[in-house]
Amino acid sequence: MVRYHYALVDDLVSREEFDRLIEKKINDCGNLADETAAALLVVKDLGRSHVKIRGLRGKSSLFCFYGKIIGFSGVKEFDRSDGEKGLVSRLTVADETGQVELVFWDEQAAALEDTFEIADVVEIIGRHGKSIREIMPLNLRKTCVDIDCVMEVKERKPPERTDLHLLILSLAEPRPFTRRDGTGGEMVSGLVGDTNGTARLLCWESALLSGVSPGTSISVTGALVKEGDYGGREVIFDEESHISPVNTIPAIPVTPLGTLVPEQSFTVRGTITKILPAKPFTKRDGTTSWVRNLRFSDESAEVPLVLWDADAKRTLLSGETLMLYNAYAKIGRSGETEVSLGRSGALFVVPGQTEKVRIEGVVLHVPEGTLLATSEGSWLVETKLPHGTHVIMTGLASGKRVFCESEEVVNHDHAAMKNDISAFIRSLS
Repeated sequence: MVRYHYALVDDLVSREEFDRLIEKKINDCGNLADETAAALLVVKDLGRSHVKIRGLRGKSSLFCFYGKIIGFSGVKEFDRSDGEKGLVSRLTVADETGQVELVFWDEQAAALEDTFEIADVVEIIGRHGKSIREIMPLNLRKTCVDIDCVMEVKERKPPERTDLHLLILSLAEPRPFTRRDGTGGEMVSGLVGDTNGTARLLCWESALLSGVSPGTSISVTGALVKEGDYGGREVIFDEESHISPVNTIPAIPVTPLGTLVPEQSFTVRGTITKILPAKPFTKRDGTTSWVRNLRFSDESAEVPLVLWDADAKRTLLSGETLMLYNAYAKIGRSGETEVSLGRSGALFVVPGQTEKVRIEGVVLHVPEGTLLATSEGSWLVETKLPHGTHVIMTGLASGKRVFCESEEVVNHDHAAMKNDISAFIRSLS
């Protein structure tokens, strides 16, 4: 069992160091913890503890989680491609965040019926199978953990065509894909919101979103709505969908910080009360990402806020108000309920008192953030224009920030500039 716990942290410590930490943990507990319990504590100390079933959508190669057995498919026999017989069985396990199927083959499948019963709570270490909706267990054991969840296997509702009023919250870069007929296309993923909350967006016709950016409200006819793999909604745009911009913004429900429930996702609004510098870290694949810790408050509570990846590097100011969409609440190391915003969420800075402006300047990407520098000063902006671009921005100014509504790149006539400089030099001689 311990080797599977080590697989959860093998990118952080060597096996020798992991074994040493287990021995130390057992000693620290006065020899009251066995090897498995100590391994779990070491994994937690290294920041890789159990996830909820909703968290199985992540990209980790292995997952460790608890689930209550609520369904058993029985053992089924099938014919393999080589003519041999095989066995397969499935356990449906659940917690308060969702359900998932555990798939077992051959000898493991045959042993299930005599080993586990409905309502048993098990600890699972496993990985994704052929489908993201399935987990292939590498190790499974009964545990005394108590889980309060619905004991009925949830039937998936079929996708439904409907019309929606949505706010576009985030859009990823288009990605190529190949259709079943062999033709190619581009899909766009993202996050949208409406009066029912937030939902994952999958757009299989990227042209539908041409000219649409985060913060745009749209009316959609013929959208396909379905249940996500581990709860939540998915909204799909395809060849039967049609969208058009609208002026009205849907009222997305906001949850007070003082009422957050751990292990669930929410939309929250609050003010930054403390902000620390972003810190780099190395991910499992060897790439570098970023994390930033802040404090965040509303009228009901103040909580820790953790930003990841690109959001951690954004220039934010103490006292600014933020809207966080699809943020995840969990119990942090300090015991407080903290809010975490990763790549599946969206962050918007909420402007205070504003005035309409039209400002000409130069885009500067500096360590403190992205600035629009003018002869009269500089403004914080968010733009994809490269460093040194001469631009005219139209938008709303609030405090030290400009919320850009349109950008007009100023193209200089370099030949004329060269002639003017030459003429100026000649006038000095």
